[in-house]
Amino acid sequence: MRQRPSWIVAGLCAALLAGCASAPSNPQDPLEPMNRVIYRFNDVADKAVVKPVAQGYRAVTPQPVRTAIGNFFNNWLDAYSAVSNLLRAEGEKTLNDVMRVSINSTFGLFGVLDIATPAGLKSNKNTLGDTFASWGWKNSSYLVLPVVGPSTVRDGIGAAAYFMAEPYRHAFGTYTRATVASVVNGVNTRERYLGLEETVDEAALDPYSFVRDGYLQLRARETGAEPPLHKDDIDLDELMNESAAPAVTPASEPAKPGAVSTPSAEQPEKTEGLPPPDASAVQ
Repeated sequence: MRQRPSWIVAGLCAALLAGCASAPSNPQDPLEPMNRVIYRFNDVADKAVVKPVAQGYRAVTPQPVRTAIGNFFNNWLDAYSAVSNLLRAEGEKTLNDVMRVSINSTFGLFGVLDIATPAGLKSNKNTLGDTFASWGWKNSSYLVLPVVGPSTVRDGIGAAAYFMAEPYRHAFGTYTRATVASVVNGVNTRERYLGLEETVDEAALDPYSFVRDGYLQLRARETGAEPPLHKDDIDLDELMNESAAPAVTPASEPAKPGAVSTPSAEQPEKTEGLPPPDASAVQ
């Protein structure tokens, strides 16, 4: 096995030790020193590689194709959601997810077309993290995952279980094809959130704390947990919507002088605890 250069190992150790020198500022973030180190790594990786690739992908890929790719991978998440809801003994939601996968996989051409949503079948997108929360683990410490981004210890364990199941490898047959599928999914997801990082940077003096508090509030609302102690009325859903699309003024209602247009965009689907979007996007 090829040995890693010693200076790389030493550099990583020094960064972690430097991060651990300061005490956490939020009781729900006891791992803050380590989390900030990983956050900075994600931020650098996003600016250097992930964001430029997503921008190039947007430039050369038509919107209908990007939507079809998103639908295809969302169909996988519906299957994952069905398993999660089954473990929660949520019969109605489990049947709903199974029906979504069945309809979209057949009439929707393997999920490329989302036929189930217009048919009235709700997209649940529940994860193992939600299952653990329903079993009583509602409050969990904040955790930043490399590349993946914001999570919690509870949701990170759920994401690890998903990765270990290797659904893409079983479906595509080889690790190479599975890796390509994962990369395409990641780039397609990152493209949807282009612009969000600028919104966060403009809205907060400390983007790390801003993203953390918004994420914890979002998960508390989704799992029925107690709201975070440090709550600044951050609505991460609204923030994502504002950055997802430019403001549009209806043609039938000319904009009035001095009026401010309100951005609107389709509500992004819940993605926590999965191989979710590169959350360095929200830095």
